[in-house]
Amino acid sequence: MPNYSRLSLTLAALGAAFVLSASPAFAAEKKSKVKEREGTYSNSNGKSGTFEGTTSRKKGKKTREGSATNQDGETATRKSERTWDKETGTGAHTRTTTGPEGKTATVNSTAQKNEDGTVSTTGTRTGFNGKSQTYENTATKTENGRTSTGTVTNAQGKTATTSSAVTHENGASTKTQTVTGPEGKTTERVVASKKNEDGSVTRTISVTHPDGTTSTRTETIAVTKP
Repeated sequence: MPNYSRLSLTLAALGAAFVLSASPAFAAEKKSKVKEREGTYSNSNGKSGTFEGTTSRKKGKKTREGSATNQDGETATRKSERTWDKETGTGAHTRTTTGPEGKTATVNSTAQKNEDGTVSTTGTRTGFNGKSQTYENTATKTENGRTSTGTVTNAQGKTATTSSAVTHENGASTKTQTVTGPEGKTTERVVASKKNEDGSVTRTISVTHPDGTTSTRTETIAVTKP
């Protein structure tokens, strides 16, 4: 995997850590329009680095900007914007990730709240290699998280089915994602995140591949700017 792909995954991990660390103080954060974070990360594969990010909120809009720099001095950046109109039940999401070599990956989507309370999303992802895929999913809010099902279709018209479940409880978060390809082969990814007493976040990523083998990686993220 190219280094900029690894860095983009690191940015996603740090974003998840921000959400987890902020959840116990939701009421206080609701009043804040701008929140900054910076810190360090490391994983069980010997990789490490630093990160920084800013989240800006106002009615119906959230903007996030951040960067991660690895042990080799390579930096990837990410910027995203989410909008939501409560009256119409519609929203949009854009995200751009730029790797250290200047290549970009983008996400563009729109969302619609349905009469039964679920939210349907359709969008397009374009990777660092310039190849695009379309996706759609429907998410259902649960008592302590959400579930969703959907499909992903590549440029050749081949479609995979997806499902995910997210739970939040007692300072811990678990996300289970399953992808079944057009030939029926399945990959499962489980991400377990937990906030520690010192304020850091431990994140374990386990992937079960179509051949039944499993790979696991553990990350530690320390936020140094509250």
